[in-house]
Amino acid sequence: MITVYGASDDLIEVEGDVEEEFDYSAAGNSDDSGYLLAFSDGTVLRIWLDSAWRIKPVTTGAGKLVIVPCPEDDEDNYSDRATIDAEITWVVQGVAIAKR
Repeated sequence: MITVYGASDDLIEVEGDVEEEFDYSAAGNSDDSGYLLAFSDGTVLRIWLDSAWRIKPVTTGAGKLVIVPCPEDDEDNYSDRATIDAEITWVVQGVAIAKR
């Protein structure tokens, strides 16, 4: 199982089977479309920061994906949280994807 959420104004946290902290400011993204995170079960998520951290699925994989949106205007809870219920062995971060 793995959980993904945004922290502060520049970190993407990955916790669970794989532990990683991605630096959002180093994304090399000029259009604010956010990061893509690809997981070993086939799930791809897009995460970006506007007034809060937002997470949307690009494609779903074999695991059960649950995204809990953060409440509006809550300064203590400013990130959606995505959970993938599957055994995750790797996570890849990037800014572009090509699909059929």
